[in-house]
Amino acid sequence: MRRPAYVFTIILLIIASGTAAWGQTKLTAQTAMKFLSIGVGARAAGLGYSFVTNTDDITSLFWNPAGVANLTGTRACVDVNEWISDIKQLSIAATHHLGDMGVVGLSFTMMDYGDIPGTAIELSAVNSGSFEYVETGPVKVRNYVAGLTYAKAISQEFSVGGQVKFVYSGLGTNTIIQTNGEETIDNTVSTLAFDFGTTYRTGFHDLTFSMSLRNFSREIRYPRMTQGFYLPLVFTLGFSIDAVNLVDPGNTVHSLVLSVNGQHPTDYLEKASVGAEYAFNHQYFLRVGYKINYSIESLSFGLGARVPFDGAECLQFDYAYSVMQYFDGVHRISIGLIL
Repeated sequence: MRRPAYVFTIILLIIASGTAAWGQTKLTAQTAMKFLSIGVGARAAGLGYSFVTNTDDITSLFWNPAGVANLTGTRACVDVNEWISDIKQLSIAATHHLGDMGVVGLSFTMMDYGDIPGTAIELSAVNSGSFEYVETGPVKVRNYVAGLTYAKAISQEFSVGGQVKFVYSGLGTNTIIQTNGEETIDNTVSTLAFDFGTTYRTGFHDLTFSMSLRNFSREIRYPRMTQGFYLPLVFTLGFSIDAVNLVDPGNTVHSLVLSVNGQHPTDYLEKASVGAEYAFNHQYFLRVGYKINYSIESLSFGLGARVPFDGAECLQFDYAYSVMQYFDGVHRISIGLIL
């Protein structure tokens, strides 16, 4: 198949997948494993999640697998997110360039919910007609996702990528009181999920268009539940452009990348986000972003720096602060290594 036809076929597949997502009936708050909707990466957070077009950062693994297709060498990063209500998110990722064969990546994200006390109805109390509760010790909640990514630049302009993820949710155990005794239920479920993405760099003042479809999976069902759930499927379209390059082509000292994303989630109303990143000499960064129609998130700020590091190309530090409604603001820190 000739390259233009190959590229056109891939675009149609991605658009068809997105159209399928768009046509699903919305069931507000009716998806499972919502931790998959929490953004990853301080740089993306500083830009208000307007990140689907990014092509020079390893955390694109979490937003659009096609975004890592042009990364060179070997890269790694660690991201820590102090989320709301003392919830913590830890993410790690690594990519390696395989030359003409493309780029492979590994990613892992886990959630820490702290100590959650467990309770159960006291069996003797039920037999006597009253309801008394006893403590059963801490509930161990474990949610994590591990992903394997492959991305390739089909041409200088067009890149594609895909990711397969193993998603696990363990919501602890609960005890059901029955007349013949007790039954303990292990609320654990796991499944495979898939991400797809494309990126097209037009060559016009760094104007870039991208799309991604994340968390495509089968229906899952927790033990003893009659209703099934899907993962939080989301289709994203976005574009970005370097405003400095637009008015001063060839400027290698300053850049100001403006980005806009639109999201169609299956469990919420449509969302949008805008972001701006100013870079000085490709080493120091200031960022601002704003999320539109999000339930509790809105304005965000961020900064970053790339510094020389012995034995590596550079060490990258990123920080972001996100304003939250009803909750304290959220802090994120990312540390990346480029070899």
